[in-house]
Amino acid sequence: MDVKFWINIYIIVVLLLMGCSADQDTYDEALQTEHMPVLFSAGNTEATVTRAAASYMPKNSRFVCSMFFHAGASDTNDSEFGTPKFDVNMTTAWLKISNTVGNAVYRNQAYDEDNIKEDTYGFDDAAKCFYWQNRLNHIFLALTDNNKLSSEDGSDTGTLKLFPNVQTQYKNQYMLAYDLTRGDKTSMAEQPDPILALETARPSGGTPEANRVKLFFKHQFAQIQVNLKSSLDQSAVIDSAWIERVELLGVAETGYVPYCILSDGTLPAATSLPINVDDNKYQSTIKDNPYGSSFNMFKRSTPVGGYLKTFECIAFGTLQGIRITWRESDAADAVKHVTTYKGVKNLTLKSGTKYIYNMELRRSLIAEVTAKIKPWEMDTANYSADGTIKDDNQN
Repeated sequence: MDVKFWINIYIIVVLLLMGCSADQDTYDEALQTEHMPVLFSAGNTEATVTRAAASYMPKNSRFVCSMFFHAGASDTNDSEFGTPKFDVNMTTAWLKISNTVGNAVYRNQAYDEDNIKEDTYGFDDAAKCFYWQNRLNHIFLALTDNNKLSSEDGSDTGTLKLFPNVQTQYKNQYMLAYDLTRGDKTSMAEQPDPILALETARPSGGTPEANRVKLFFKHQFAQIQVNLKSSLDQSAVIDSAWIERVELLGVAETGYVPYCILSDGTLPAATSLPINVDDNKYQSTIKDNPYGSSFNMFKRSTPVGGYLKTFECIAFGTLQGIRITWRESDAADAVKHVTTYKGVKNLTLKSGTKYIYNMELRRSLIAEVTAKIKPWEMDTANYSADGTIKDDNQN
């Protein structure tokens, strides 16, 4: 009797231990996922290359990133994302590129490098870090300014801020506003050039490296380039110094870039504030420019080959015309010509697109216009805002 009793006790204990062991294994797997850091590589997307061959952001570039993930017990990859909902969470972190192949490391929002303590990944121990929360899809939305890759931060005066640090809205969607007026800027490199990356990933591998997320950034606004030369019939022989300015008419003065996802995990499109031609600020110029706004383009230091002058800028919204002002000589009383190309009227500028207009000038008119619309690609060599246009007569 005693022997059978102790045998039964032994069997019960063994079964309990086996059950505890199984529970512990399951818990460890979940714990491993939750404490597996999310690693990032940052590069660009180009129409002419595969993602595997895309270039990387340069060392010390900075960006801010939000991670969205499902937290509901019954959620699947088909569940909607959307805030505010109790079963969807998000968090924001700041990162910088630590080497020449796009590896990103976590930093504090001020990017203060003094006295930081790095862990084995090179992360700032005190900085917020992303961890995989479960085996479902996670969405990563990253933002930076391509013209300020190594200078901006997430401080009160910095531009690298996302929800909840900023909660501005435009048409009931979370949007960041960018000033697209010329102001006191002297080159395209001083304009805002927001670039966004949106990636969906889940931790299917067993190590952080196996689950590395590759962020591919894209321009949110458009670039316009105007190349000018004398007409081939020599009706007007123009010196480059006589071309005074090129203006874009009707383009937006405020652009909006999204920083929150839609319920299906996609991103709202970048947009702009429409120009109100009845605004008081346009009344003094409305006779010469019925489209309200105008942007005085920047002269490029080196013109495209075969042209007298090249003008460029970042723009968005609706382009109504390109106005060119030039004179016939250096004389004080030289005849001045102001001509407007209206072949672009009501042209909606698309994100990530470069518009090139090659023009020949004659007296009081534009003789010929060749328009080319290309993807505004990141430069594979230096990741600059100049773009890479592979064309017979373009730089």
